[in-house]
Amino acid sequence: MILSRFKNITIRQWVLIVSLLPLVLITLLLGSYFIHTQLQDAENALRERGESMSHLMASAAEFGLITDNKEMLSSLIRHPNKDIDVADIVFLNSDFNVVLRSDQYGSDIRQDLNYPHFTDKYIFFLQPVTATGIDVLDSPEFTDSSGVEARPPQIGWVAVILSRVHTQHRQQEIILKGISIALVGLFLTLFIAIRFGRRITTPILRITEVVKQLEKGQLDVRSPSVATGELKTLSRGINRLAQRVQESNQTLESQVNRSTTRLRATLVHLERQNLALIAARKKADGANRTKDDFLARMSHELRTPLTSVLGFSRLLDKTELRPEQKEYTRIINQTSSLLLSIIDDILDFSKLQSNAIKLEKLSLNVDSLVSDIVEMQAPAAHAKGLELIPLVAPDIPADLHGDPMRLRQILTNLVSNAIKFTDHGHVVIRVYQEKQSDDSSTLLFEVEDTGVGIPKNRIRNLFQAFTQADNSITRKFGGSGLGLVIARLLSELMGGSIELNSEENSGTTVSVYIPMYCPESQVIPATYHGGQVLIFDQHPLNRRNLKNQLSYLAPKPISVTTCEEMLRRQSEQEISTIVWGLEPNATRSSTFAEELRIVCAQYQGPLILLACEPPELALPENITVLRKPTRTGNLLSAVLPDRFDAPENEYSEKEVELPLRILVAEDNDFNRLLITRILEQAGAEVVISTNGEDAIKYEQKETFDLILMDVHMPKVDGIQATAAIRQRNKEIPIIALTANVVASEHQRLIHAGANTVLLKPINDQEVKTAINALTQKTALTTRTPAEASSNAQMLEDYQISKDLLHQELLDQLTGLFSGFEDRSSEKMRHHSHQLLGLAGLYELPELEMVGIELNRAIKQDNIRQTWDALWRLQRMVEHSQY
Repeated sequence: MILSRFKNITIRQWVLIVSLLPLVLITLLLGSYFIHTQLQDAENALRERGESMSHLMASAAEFGLITDNKEMLSSLIRHPNKDIDVADIVFLNSDFNVVLRSDQYGSDIRQDLNYPHFTDKYIFFLQPVTATGIDVLDSPEFTDSSGVEARPPQIGWVAVILSRVHTQHRQQEIILKGISIALVGLFLTLFIAIRFGRRITTPILRITEVVKQLEKGQLDVRSPSVATGELKTLSRGINRLAQRVQESNQTLESQVNRSTTRLRATLVHLERQNLALIAARKKADGANRTKDDFLARMSHELRTPLTSVLGFSRLLDKTELRPEQKEYTRIINQTSSLLLSIIDDILDFSKLQSNAIKLEKLSLNVDSLVSDIVEMQAPAAHAKGLELIPLVAPDIPADLHGDPMRLRQILTNLVSNAIKFTDHGHVVIRVYQEKQSDDSSTLLFEVEDTGVGIPKNRIRNLFQAFTQADNSITRKFGGSGLGLVIARLLSELMGGSIELNSEENSGTTVSVYIPMYCPESQVIPATYHGGQVLIFDQHPLNRRNLKNQLSYLAPKPISVTTCEEMLRRQSEQEISTIVWGLEPNATRSSTFAEELRIVCAQYQGPLILLACEPPELALPENITVLRKPTRTGNLLSAVLPDRFDAPENEYSEKEVELPLRILVAEDNDFNRLLITRILEQAGAEVVISTNGEDAIKYEQKETFDLILMDVHMPKVDGIQATAAIRQRNKEIPIIALTANVVASEHQRLIHAGANTVLLKPINDQEVKTAINALTQKTALTTRTPAEASSNAQMLEDYQISKDLLHQELLDQLTGLFSGFEDRSSEKMRHHSHQLLGLAGLYELPELEMVGIELNRAIKQDNIRQTWDALWRLQRMVEHSQY
C-alpha cells in the first residue's frame, strides 16, 4: 500500500519533498534544541537561586538560632519573602522542630528526604546551620584523642521553599515562542521551495503533457520552447521522436490497410466455414437429443411388451406342458430377461454419457446393502450350484453416507457377471475398510469368482463400451458388453476407481474403491453373552462369514468341517445352538436326510439350518430354517431369541392376521377406483381422500395402518402431505405412487418421509407385497405368480368397465380443449396430469408419450405444439379401444 502511494507521487511533489524535507528537519531540530535549552536554563536558574538563598539564610541565622532570637530571624526573612518565587522560609532547631517560618505552608518539612526535593509546584531546599562564630582550631579542647579536629556543632536547619509556578509560566512562553519561530521558518521555507520549484517543474509538466497527448495518438503535437540546459535537449528530442513516429505510423497505416483487405477476405471464408460447423454441430446435438429421446422412449416401449412376455411365459410355465414346451418357455424367459437387462444397460450408459445421473448422499448400511444384493442374486447362483458368500468386515462403520442406489447398481452388475461366467465353485463379495480419516472412509468391494477367467491381453479392452473378452462370449452368455463400462463410470462418478485381475480358467477378481462420508460418532456394537454356538459348514468362506456375523457373541463361536466332528463336539461340550450351513441342492440328497436323522437323534437343542431351498422333509420343532445366505439380524434373532424377536421359518406358511385399514390419497377418480378395488378385494378397509390437504386431516382424526399417497395432487401435493404427516406421526408406513421415473423425485419423497416408492402402472402384486412388508403382516391376500395378471387384465379382474375408462379419457380431453380455448395453462396442466396418470396406471404407452409431449408444450407455452398434441390425443382417444 505504501509503495503504491509512492509510485503515484508527481515530480512537483518530489521537488517539494526533496527541498522541504531537509529544511523542515533542520528547523525542527534547531527549534527543539532551543526550546529544550531555554527550559533547562529556567529550571536550573530557579534551582541555583534556591540553593544560594538556603546557604545565605543558614549563615545569617547562626546567631539567631543560638540565642533563639525570633525577632532577628524574622528580620532575615522579611526581604526574601517579598519575592514571588519564595513560597516559605522555615527555621528549625537541632531537634528539627520549627522555630519560625514566613508562611504556613501546608506540608511539613521532612528530614528523611533527599534535598533539593521537587514536587509539581514547589522545590524544597534544606541547609544545616552550624556554629562558626568562635575559632577553635588551635584549642586542644576541640581536638579528640586521635588528633582529628572535631566538627563544628550543628545548631539547626534552614528550609527554603520556592514556587515553580512562575518558572513554568516562563517555560510555556518559551515553548510558544519557539513554536512560532519554527512555524515562521517553515512557511518561509515552503514559500521559497514552491517559488523555485515551479521553475523546475513547469517545463517538465509541459513536456509530460505533450507525451500524454502523443500516447493518445495525437502525433502532430510538439513540445514548446522551455528553459535551457538538459530540459531543452529533452524537449527537442521528444519533438524529433514524435515526428519520426508520425512518419512511421503513416507508413504502417498504409500497410495495415493492404493487410486488412486481405484479412477481410479470409474472415469471410472462415465465417462461411464457421456457419457450416455450427450447422453441423446443431445437427449433431439434435441427433444426440434424438438418440436420448429415442432410447428413453424405446426403453419404455420395449419394457412394456417384454413385461407382458415374461408374465405370460411364467403363467404358461405353471400350466401342464410337455417337456418340449417347458423348454420353450424356459428359453422365452431366459431371452426376455436378457433383452430386458440389455435395455437397462443401454439406458444407463446413455445417461452416463450425457452426464444425466446425479449422485445422492444418503445414509446407508453396507451390511444390509450387500445382503439385499445377495438375496436378489442367490436364486441364479444356487440354480447353477454355486456358493454365493458375502464377507463384510466387522470393523466397517454401521452408518455411512453415499449413494446406495448407484452402489447397489455397481455391485449387482459385478455379481451378476460373476455368476454368469462361473459354472462351479463360488462367488464371494468381500468388503474391507481400505482407508479411514476423521470424516471419510474408503471401502474396498471385491467380487471374486472361480469362473472361466479372462486372457491378460484382453483385460484392458473390457472397460470399453460394447466390448467383451471374446466374440464367442456374447453368443454363449449373452449381454451387451456395457456392464463393466457402467460400473467404471459410476465408480468414477462417485470419486472411486475400479480394477480387474484375472487368470484364464482360474477366476476373476474385480476391486472397486468407493470413498464415503463417515460421521464422527459411531455406536460400538454391543456384545451379547449366551451359550456356546457351533458352526458347521463345509465351505471355509461360509464358515468365515458366519463367524463375522456372530462376532458379537461371547463366547466366540467354534466351527467344524464334518458332521462327525459336529456330533463329537456337541457331546463333549455344552452347546447352546448349532448353525448348519447346507450346500446348494443338499436338501434333495439322501445323505442330508441321513445326517439330519443322526443329528436329531443325538441333539435336541436349537438347530438352525441355512438352506438354499426349502427342505422336503418334515422337520422337528427345534429346527429353524433360514435362507442361505442369511442376514446378520435374522441369524442373531434365531441364535438369541430371548434378546431379539425370534424369526419365523422362512420356508414355512405364514398365518393371516387381521385386515388393514388403509388411507388412499389420489385425486384422479378412475385411478382411485382401481386402487380401491385392488385393496378391498384383498381384504383391506379403504378410506378415500382426493387431495393432500384432506389426507392430512383424515390422518389427524382417525387411525390407519398405512397410507397410499399419490404425488401430484391439488392444494397440497403428495410430497408436502407426506412431510406434514411424518412430522406428526413417525411410525405410520407411507407408500408413494408416481409415474415419474426420475430418481430426484423419488429421493424427495424419501426425504419427506415415504417408506418406499412404487411406479405406475400399478402392479397389484407389488402393491400387496410392499404393504405386507411395511406392516409386517400378511393381511392382504396375494395371488401366486401363476395367478398374477397384467395391467390390461386388471379392468376385468377388478370389475371395472372399459367404457368407464374410455369416458374418463374423453372427460380429460374435453377439459384440455376447454383450457386451451380459455388460454388457461393451469387448467390444461391439471387435465394433462390426470391423463398422464391414467395412461401410466393402465399401461397405455402411446397415449403416455403424447401426453408427455403435451405437458412439455404447455410448460414452454408453445401454442402450435400444444394444438398438435391435443389433436393427436383426440384422434387416439376417440378412434381407439381405450
